[in-house]
Parts: sequence; structure tokens; C-alpha cells
Amino acid sequence: MGGADSPPARSRWVLFVVLLTACAAGQAKAYQFEDGVFLGAAELLPDWADMLSRRAAELPEFHNCLSSKDLCNRRYLGVRHLLEKAQTLSEARQIRLINRYVNKRRYRDDRNATLTTELSTQPLTYRSRWSTPGEFFIRGGDCEDFATTKYFLLRELGIESSRMRVVVTWDRRARGYHAILAVRFDDGGVWLLESDNQILKRRHQDYRYIYAVNENAVWDHEVPAEAAVSTDATAITKPMEATL
Repeated sequence: MGGADSPPARSRWVLFVVLLTACAAGQAKAYQFEDGVFLGAAELLPDWADMLSRRAAELPEFHNCLSSKDLCNRRYLGVRHLLEKAQTLSEARQIRLINRYVNKRRYRDDRNATLTTELSTQPLTYRSRWSTPGEFFIRGGDCEDFATTKYFLLRELGIESSRMRVVVTWDRRARGYHAILAVRFDDGGVWLLESDNQILKRRHQDYRYIYAVNENAVWDHEVPAEAAVSTDATAITKPMEATL
């Protein structure tokens, strides 16, 4: 009979490793924009909508800074230089640059609130307040604020809102909720921008996607598409009882 190192034993071990790897890959799930069920306009999430309103209020000061260095508030000087530099880069390099720049900011947790929302069947713990980029550059923030700030800086560089979403996930490995920015390319590929400078370009088995937002809409990733009542924003009349 062959020993532990005999050819048959080694072959069985190699086959086991291959099957195990294939199984793990099969469980991994790439983020797909199409998997989200459209729920309606961004106003369905009151705290997200409130952040968008505050963002609109701070935009004149921000754009004045972009137009003239002499009009810059200190908090925007570095951002102005960043966006000027990014203008000369390819889109992929712009995304990498923005990801690194934002990730250098201070990470700080906000107070949390536990609640049940219509975006999930389970009680979820989220930040109680989203920060605008201007607020983020003053005091830092946590993962939702990192993802949101990346979103708006990339919007300034011309990337369409339809190609980006802030995605709230359940991180199976860390056993906690986490937000990332998803950017879709013309070829259908999606990059997930992490808070630790990683950019995930393929499948990632540690995440369960819960819902996603951008400046225009909200999508649910936990409700099967066939269970959606409507995908028409005008057909949704009941405000969502939800906060982040």
C-alpha cells in the first residue's frame, strides 16, 4: 500500500485542494449593479437625503476654490491640488489616486443606532449620520464617509452617477457592517474601493451585499428581483422608514 507521500496519495491531496478552491470560488459573488432591486429616489433614506442637501449647500464654496486658489478655504486646498493633478490621468489612475487620497484621512466612528428598516428583514446597526465631503475633510469619518467622499470626488472628475454606488455590506469575516464604493466600467467590470487602499476587481466571498445608494436612487440587494412590486420611481408613494 502507498504511504502518505506515494503518488496516489499526493494525487488525492491535489484533487482535494483543487475542489476546495473551486468550491470557495463558487461561493464568492462579484458585485453586480443589475442584482439590485430599484426602490426609488434617494429621498427614501432621510439621513442620506439630508446629507445630499448639506452637500448642495457647500458646493458653491467648493467650486469657488476649484476656480481660484485665492478663494480656497484651507480644508479644500489639498483637494484642489488633487483634482488638478488627476485631470491629466487615465480614468483608472484617477480612481486609484482618489482612493489613496481619501484613505489617508482620519478614521473615526460615529455613534450607532440599531433599527429595522424596509431595506432589510433584520435589525441593522448603522451610522446615525452621513458626512458630506466638506465635513469629512474637517473631522474624518468612518467607512460610509470614506465611500461617500470618494463618490463625490470622482463625480467632480466626470464619472457619471449611474456608474457608481455606495454599497452597504455585511462583512462575514469581520462580522460587522461595512460600506464601500462600487465603480462600474464600460466593459461591465466593477471595482470595489476599500478603506485600506485595496481595490477589489473580482469576486469577494466575504461580503453579503445589503443595499446601495447614489445621489439619485436606492437599490435593495436582499429582495429578489421578482419580488419587487415596481421599478418605477413614480409608483413609490410611501416614504421609507430608514436611517443610516
